[in-house]
Amino acid sequence: MKTPLILLNLFMISCLIATAGSAQTSNVYGKVMDKETHKPLYGVSVCLEDDQLGIGTITNKDGEFRLWNLPGDSLNVLIRCDGYETYVLDLSTFSSSSQDVKEIYLETKTNQDQKQTSLRLLSTKKEGK
Repeated sequence: MKTPLILLNLFMISCLIATAGSAQTSNVYGKVMDKETHKPLYGVSVCLEDDQLGIGTITNKDGEFRLWNLPGDSLNVLIRCDGYETYVLDLSTFSSSSQDVKEIYLETKTNQDQKQTSLRLLSTKKEGK
């Protein structure tokens, strides 16, 4: 009589653990595009704001990205690309564990925000040759 009860309790505990574990992670996927041209952006960094976890990816040639198994306490995803403003995606606004953010449009940085680098090419002549 005790054996079925013990087995039932073990089954219920394992179901609770499995449910709790799956509720603590989420997935995020979407597409990053240029706001002016509406073209997909390749190689854009998409990572959790908390860099200590090392969770991140880059967009593919179609501007698409996917982040899997994000910790349940993750709040922000940073989307960064040289020449563009950083975009912060607030995960706390989503209700489900799988978030399709559709399209994210990055704005180009203004000239004031960009670092200017200039190179000067010098030609040299050797005399006598």
